[in-house]
Amino acid sequence: MSDKKFKYKSAFDIIGPIMVGPSSSHTAGAVRIGNMARELYKHTPKKLVVTFFGSFAETYKGHGTAVAIVAGVLGFETHDERIPDAIEIAEKQGVSIEFLVSAKETEHANTVNLELIDEQEKLNLTAISIGGGSIQLIELNHHSTLLNQDQGNGLVFTADLKSALPSVENALESPAFIEVQKLNQETVFFVETVSDISQKLVAKIREIPGITAVLPTTG
Repeated sequence: MSDKKFKYKSAFDIIGPIMVGPSSSHTAGAVRIGNMARELYKHTPKKLVVTFFGSFAETYKGHGTAVAIVAGVLGFETHDERIPDAIEIAEKQGVSIEFLVSAKETEHANTVNLELIDEQEKLNLTAISIGGGSIQLIELNHHSTLLNQDQGNGLVFTADLKSALPSVENALESPAFIEVQKLNQETVFFVETVSDISQKLVAKIREIPGITAVLPTTG
């Protein structure tokens, strides 16, 4: 991947959310990446493999990134006081966890890949923490979510009915690109639009019958 545009929103986003941890990029952002994986996977995996790249690979222990990722996969929010104990909590729930580091060069220093695995389903997700607790999803099951770098307002949503797509197109004021893939037993849609991705739009799409998850790719 080259010449990708990583999306900062405003100076207010760089301040970051209310959080447990020493760093908005390395802790709060990591929790949110885990949250994104959890929402797409929809349950706690039997096995979690986390691969850190760049700055994450160098500091994931000291900055709490490892526990933050696990906390997010468990569904904890950025301010949850259980975050420091997330690995122990996950292991008590029967989750096997493996942390890996990679020397592979990436376009952003704070890059992480997650694999959520059980007997029936597998999710592979790559995302970056772009500052202030904001994140950007860049790959889902090895498929780039950055469809066209000139657009950049993206959504990923899953549905148990492919017939939901026309209703989604009606909800979007100006769809630019839509790609359809399979994610386990569901259909996953990658959308990029020139329109802003508002909470109102996300809520509207969530109300469409058959839609099971809706996530902005940046936020």
